[in-house]
Amino acid sequence: MTRRRELSDMLIDVADGALIGANGMGARTTSMELSLPVEVALETRDGVLAVVAELPRFIFRCAFDRPPSRLKVVWADGSAP
Repeated sequence: MTRRRELSDMLIDVADGALIGANGMGARTTSMELSLPVEVALETRDGVLAVVAELPRFIFRCAFDRPPSRLKVVWADGSAP
């Protein structure tokens, strides 16, 4: 099983992937809004409490599995109107 990333690292990876896809079409991305399913937890890492998150690791879920949380993220270019 993979180790969950810190929330900030996971969001950076998601944003980078989305921007690569959008910019590959020849468009300039000025804002982006995503609603992601995430598995969130608190962990102690190097003696510090950290918020860790990951996109769901399993496609198929059974009745015993908790449903993933939803995280809405909005990124916007500060210079955009």
